[in-house]
Amino acid sequence: MKQLIAWAVKNWQAMNVIMVGVLLLGAFCLTKLRRDFWPDFELYVLNVSVVYPGASPDEIEEGILEKIEEAVRTVDGIEEMTSSAREGLGSVTLELDPDANQDDAQRVLTEVTTLIGQIPSFPELAEKPDIRLKTNFVTAIRVAVMGPKVPDSASENSSSSEEEQELQNWDADEARAEASLALRRVAERVRSQVLALPSVSVADLVGTPDYQIDIEIPEQTLREYNLSLQSVADIVRANNVEMPGGTLRGRSQEILLRGSDKSTVGEGIEDIPLVSEPGGAVLTVGDLGRVRDEFSVDGSVNEVNGQPAVLVSVETTSADDLIKVSEEVREYVEREKGNLPDGYTMIAMRDRSTSVKNRLELLSKNAWMGLALVFIVLALFLEMRLAWWVMLGIPISLLGACLYMYFGGQTLNMTSMFAFLIALGIVVDDAIVVGENIYAHREKGKSYRDAAIDGAYEVMPSVITAILTTVIAFAPIMYMEGRIKRLTVVLPMCVGAMLIISMFESLTILPSHLSHRRSRFLDVLGYLLYPLRPIGKLMEFANAGMSRLLAWVIDRLYTPTLRWSLRNPAIVLSTLAGLLILSVGVVRSGMVPFLLLPKIDFGFITVQVTYPDGTPVEVTDAATKRLEAAIWRVNQRSIDEKLTPDPDGLVKAVQRTVGSSGDEVGTSISSHVGGLFVQLNDIGERTVSSNEIVQMWREESGRFPGAEAVAFGATPRGPASLPIEMRLMATGDNLAQLDAAIARCKAKLAEYPYVSDIATDTRQGKWEYRIKVRDDAKAMGISLADVAGTVRASYYGEEVMRLQRGRHEVPLRVRYPREERNTLVSFNDIRIRGAERVERPLSEVAEVDVQRGYSEIRRVNQMRSIGVVADVDETRGNAFNVVADLKANFVPQFEQEFPGVELQWAGQQEQTEETVNSLTLGFLFVLGAMFLLLTIQFNSSWQAILILSIIPFGFIGAIVGHIVMDIDLTLFSIFGIVALAGVVVNDSIVLVDFINRRVADGLPLHEAIIDGGRRRFRAVLLTSVTTCAGMMPILLERSKEAQVVSPMATSLTFGLALSTAVVLVLAPVMYLVTAKLAPPPEEA
Repeated sequence: MKQLIAWAVKNWQAMNVIMVGVLLLGAFCLTKLRRDFWPDFELYVLNVSVVYPGASPDEIEEGILEKIEEAVRTVDGIEEMTSSAREGLGSVTLELDPDANQDDAQRVLTEVTTLIGQIPSFPELAEKPDIRLKTNFVTAIRVAVMGPKVPDSASENSSSSEEEQELQNWDADEARAEASLALRRVAERVRSQVLALPSVSVADLVGTPDYQIDIEIPEQTLREYNLSLQSVADIVRANNVEMPGGTLRGRSQEILLRGSDKSTVGEGIEDIPLVSEPGGAVLTVGDLGRVRDEFSVDGSVNEVNGQPAVLVSVETTSADDLIKVSEEVREYVEREKGNLPDGYTMIAMRDRSTSVKNRLELLSKNAWMGLALVFIVLALFLEMRLAWWVMLGIPISLLGACLYMYFGGQTLNMTSMFAFLIALGIVVDDAIVVGENIYAHREKGKSYRDAAIDGAYEVMPSVITAILTTVIAFAPIMYMEGRIKRLTVVLPMCVGAMLIISMFESLTILPSHLSHRRSRFLDVLGYLLYPLRPIGKLMEFANAGMSRLLAWVIDRLYTPTLRWSLRNPAIVLSTLAGLLILSVGVVRSGMVPFLLLPKIDFGFITVQVTYPDGTPVEVTDAATKRLEAAIWRVNQRSIDEKLTPDPDGLVKAVQRTVGSSGDEVGTSISSHVGGLFVQLNDIGERTVSSNEIVQMWREESGRFPGAEAVAFGATPRGPASLPIEMRLMATGDNLAQLDAAIARCKAKLAEYPYVSDIATDTRQGKWEYRIKVRDDAKAMGISLADVAGTVRASYYGEEVMRLQRGRHEVPLRVRYPREERNTLVSFNDIRIRGAERVERPLSEVAEVDVQRGYSEIRRVNQMRSIGVVADVDETRGNAFNVVADLKANFVPQFEQEFPGVELQWAGQQEQTEETVNSLTLGFLFVLGAMFLLLTIQFNSSWQAILILSIIPFGFIGAIVGHIVMDIDLTLFSIFGIVALAGVVVNDSIVLVDFINRRVADGLPLHEAIIDGGRRRFRAVLLTSVTTCAGMMPILLERSKEAQVVSPMATSLTFGLALSTAVVLVLAPVMYLVTAKLAPPPEEA
């Protein structure tokens, strides 16, 4: 290996070419890296959905879900199977193993498709199962297309007659329908134009239901002309056709024959003939009824800033650059909003790129500041020339890693930027060790060339071992279990790449630069920076002063402390062991709570209000308007109290929805559900967090009597979900216990004053009329199928056909008018036709039983499941303590009270347990691998144990740091502790190696230990100080964008502050103790 260093020194020009090549290519790749908030990852999820129009959740569970679950339960590779049944729709979601690849996903898709195709029977009216492998799309930005507001109803005049009022309401309905259709057409045009943008690959509409055409004919009219809904459907079906008729082959050409008289719009459907009167007049669909060419649901609301809106959602794939996509869409909105029809406008909202850009810019700014601080520290402790070449290893390592990321298909994201920050101080450690040792050899009188070769070669084994152990220390992060793994797996890969590149640079490029007295590059740089020469002189003066100060510290402070510690090893070891035990106790007691991921302020806040199923839409609409008024009052308060310099306040846009739990209206309206989505201004432009704004909003909104839940939220539901999430599961006879078990859990959570937004993922559904045919009606030939079919046609509608209109498939149905579908009198008066063709009202042939089920049924792994979730006010308490108390004092009692109900922890708690358990297991393997490497390096298992035993003491400083900074332990705190372990091991390896060399030189043990500590004091201190300097800008950053990164910087900075002293004192003491157990090796 010495020949490699000598070759690099001899061929210094080749080393320069490699260095410049890495810097230029890395910088080019950095500009081409796609940018996103989190790394790309493949989430393989298979979804099976079956539409069963008009069916209740119970019917869908029994007739669809249980059959599909039983059919696919044996398919290999499925990690979890979840199902849901709600009115008219059943779906089964199959989540594949996290390590599954594209081939595995295709295999599962094929097997599932085959097995579902072999199911003997689904309900007759259920549609064909839709089986899809979900694509991992992420919303980048949305464009809200807003139209003119239409009055909710016709203006009422007390002097108007009832007939006039009905006519006014009819006109208002027509106006609203026409306005909705016109808004949809404008939004469709905007979508097409957005899709034409160069960077946009996926865009679709949200906030609007599907098209639907209804033929509405009153029951009285049907009886007058001896018609039924079924017969009307048959007539329309026969007269609205387009049928190929073959080919007419002439002598010179072929002509296609087609029978075509098919209309796809309401106006054409109205002209279809239905009956002929005795006088010969033909009555059409429009003569006997009304054709509504509108949407599939009625009563839903989707508004942005008080105006009716349809949103164009722009999605990104793994091949798209989030920031570039968002910039193009924003430019389009500004350019084209003036070209929309009068009364229409559009705005960009939900722009995820804003958070990404702000945080990436923050990390980049602090990285540059950290780099500058590292150089200043190096210049203070080493000569300017040496400091420059040592510091140059940082950009070489970082840009070299960009090369790896670009060709490896990675993105520039929060996790990769974390990796850069972590490595900022670490990658320079090996260069410091090599450079400082070359400097020491030169002080012995060696030539520049010999000092470079001998100095690098002397520490090469230690450097290689130190780098490899640090790379291994990050390995458990690659093998974490759960969804968090997908967000963090890139971190050890990037850190590993930078460390390997740094090792190559420190053992080849750095010695080649330090093997010459003068450098043309530095000479040219000196001429260019000649005006800054006084600063250089000042740095030389500071360097000389720092050298004298360092010598004084070593002689007057460190050496006496080390001698005393060697004489009193028991006191040193017991004191540090006590501090370590105390630190562990602090964490386990909950004084420093652990959160998997901190709440990230994305600038979005939400609320969802839920009333009992069946609540009129007017009630939900009024509640959401109250909530909207409350957030605008909060906005005015922010202006009055100067919580933001923005004169318009905190709120940028408010989206209000009624009829769905989000902004996507489905095929049926959920009139009891509504919500608001509020976009805030940028986090750097306000003095309050989104969590604080939510609290203000909650207080301003007041109470909502009758509502089952009013859930406020400050962040999107990320991979770790809510802080508290329980899953109650039962099967068979135990289902009856679920309701009582849910109530028990909700009541217990309500006892904690800082727990809020307690809710379940299912609730009581609508009242159901369950129809049973009377015995005397059966004798008349009337079957349940006759009754159910007629009732279904009357209310849901008799489907005539599906019409293709552009890119949309539009169902055409025949049913009763809206007025008749909304009264009990009309229900009882439905005419049922028996085998004798005699019609009788429903009330004469059937009995009706009134029952109530769930609005939605959820199942997990073939068991009925109900989730109980809650949020925690982190300023008053933490989820860690709540869950610990529940497990100790509530769960045992709960299991005795409800033996048939299984309680599982889900969400953040489940992810935390998976992550901590997998990391713990991974670190055990890491310790084994480190032990093997260190034993090979030192030829001593005792010295390997010596170095590994120092690692836990870095934990003390990390915990102290979190207490001082008043922040919670998070997953990123653990990343900082991992990096800390790498630095501690690096310093310990070099220190132990030098002590071994002094022992081999024949010095007495005590003197060898003291001399080795004195000799490596500067290198150990320098590696720690440079790492702290790299982290200092982030640690001192007060902006809210730094809330995710600060735990990592806290662990690393405070941990190193204590670990430096631990390594310089504890390592020599441990060396002395192990030397008494086993003598040190004769050769290093």
